[in-house]
Amino acid sequence: MNQLKRLGIVLSILIGVVLLFTLYLSWPLLTGTTVILDTLPIDPFDPLRGQYVVINYEISTLPSIADTNVGQTVFVSLAPNDEGIWEAQKASLTKPSNIFIRGTTKRYSGNEMTIEYGIEQFFFERNADLPTENITVEAKVSSSGQARIVQLLHKGEPIEIEYKKPSLTS
Repeated sequence: MNQLKRLGIVLSILIGVVLLFTLYLSWPLLTGTTVILDTLPIDPFDPLRGQYVVINYEISTLPSIADTNVGQTVFVSLAPNDEGIWEAQKASLTKPSNIFIRGTTKRYSGNEMTIEYGIEQFFFERNADLPTENITVEAKVSSSGQARIVQLLHKGEPIEIEYKKPSLTS
């Protein structure tokens, strides 16, 4: 009976950890503010990870902040323009009071820094026919600045991913 109780406790802890991890990753999707971000994507393929789009956002390259190092957390204030695309207003090392996205500095080049937000890749199945121009991303950003991709948009409309039949070669 003691072993059964211990097994139950261990299983409960494992299930609790999995549920907490799932909630942590889903939190921006459940409670976040919807933002539309402009992109500059490319379409690679990695045999170990599958087919995906690497997304370079307009807000990924910003003016450098004084006394910032590579790997440091940066908070980027966002505001929508007249077309509904959210743009960077200001990058800072302190958490702003308005809507913002949290990123990490990856490199510096002159007066500019490159920031990654954790939403730079979108995976899909092989043989997908996906546009690579005029793409925007609908994302949700939580109150802590954590972002998750909701969907890709092409010319403002949700992308319907079509899959080509693989060609048979003899």
